[in-house]
Amino acid sequence: MPVFRIGTDNFKELIDEGGYFVDKSLFIREIIDGNKVVLLPRPRRFGKTLNMTMLRYFFEKSEDDRSYLFEKLAISKYPDYQKHQGQYPVIFISLKDVKGASWDESRKRLVEKMGELLSQFKYIEPVLEPIYREGFMAVLSGNPDDASMKASLKNLITWLYNYHQKPVIVLIDEYDTPMIEAWSNNYYHEMTEFMRSWLGGGLKHENAHALYRAVITGILRVAKESIFSDLNNLKVITTLQSHKLSQMFGFTGHEIDTILSDFSIPEQEKVIREWYNGYSFGDQVVYNPWSVTNYIDNLPDPPGPHWLNTSANTLVYEELGGGGMEIKRDMEKLLSGEEIRYPITETITFNDIRRNPANIWSFLYFSGYLKAGDPKFADYDPGLLTYALSIPNKEIRAAYKQFVNSQFEKGDPSSGISSFLSK
Repeated sequence: MPVFRIGTDNFKELIDEGGYFVDKSLFIREIIDGNKVVLLPRPRRFGKTLNMTMLRYFFEKSEDDRSYLFEKLAISKYPDYQKHQGQYPVIFISLKDVKGASWDESRKRLVEKMGELLSQFKYIEPVLEPIYREGFMAVLSGNPDDASMKASLKNLITWLYNYHQKPVIVLIDEYDTPMIEAWSNNYYHEMTEFMRSWLGGGLKHENAHALYRAVITGILRVAKESIFSDLNNLKVITTLQSHKLSQMFGFTGHEIDTILSDFSIPEQEKVIREWYNGYSFGDQVVYNPWSVTNYIDNLPDPPGPHWLNTSANTLVYEELGGGGMEIKRDMEKLLSGEEIRYPITETITFNDIRRNPANIWSFLYFSGYLKAGDPKFADYDPGLLTYALSIPNKEIRAAYKQFVNSQFEKGDPSSGISSFLSK
């Protein structure tokens, strides 16, 4: 009987332990054929980290032979792409743990992350010029100045390229976690300034010769103008766009059919569809993979919320509770099974919510709490594209009901939704 390894988001560990893997290996092909730098905003727990570690173990130069990890996967049928396996220095960094109540705390976490990263490549330190060796060791020892930290990603890409004489692959997972944390704790300006130099500067087109591909994941497309303004080589693929990558995150209907067959539970199709289906990623309707795997793993327990109990996505959506009668009426429509129609703003900034509370629906969509479909230009503005927004499934409906109930229990219906999104 196949077994899900719940909570295992490391590809190599999952395969080595015999865990059940839904084959997303053609993601590798799309990255090779795609843009030099790609940003993939997707909701939390939709397989981003597992996919990113799969990319790492495919591309990364290593003394160990890792080809066995991909022998039974779809990518093994494409020899032209197999030639890329194990050929590149890879920088992999996850920012999901970069959290702090102050800028100083978060900066400390960032320094620790870069120090851990540089320790993997300590073999390049002896060949660095003295001026760069000093900066390398400062970050490694945990005492870099601001200039050294801001330049650390760009420098590492250059150093690895010079050492290996091969372009570098950069994989940055959960890039927006520090931004969300900074917004919640009032040091957004400091974090934005750092990320613009560290991330935006590190992947600039001037460094293109040293970079083969860069893949960035997160929940939101945070403020392109403030972080990625200098990245002319950036391709952003959101869940609104029909793209080959749309089926690489979440489970498709065909994949659900295969899972139900492999686990010999075809009778569960209706329950899984009603509770965990309904997300639209471009032209694909997908299931929440975290909830599906937890539900199957917990059988014969009845269905219930699983995704809502994960800890992430701590944006403060106070406007949903205090945004006036229009938002309250829209919430009532959603809970009664109706649709509401609004534009979805892909380049929204955190400040935009405060300027117009209706922008909360864009955040809720990109965070996975709404389904968007039926795009139409607005009658009142022929150039403005709007979407029919609805609650995707029973699991998310339960989340909205929990929020509404909590407001009445507190006796404060205008209080925030931060607790709603941090469950």
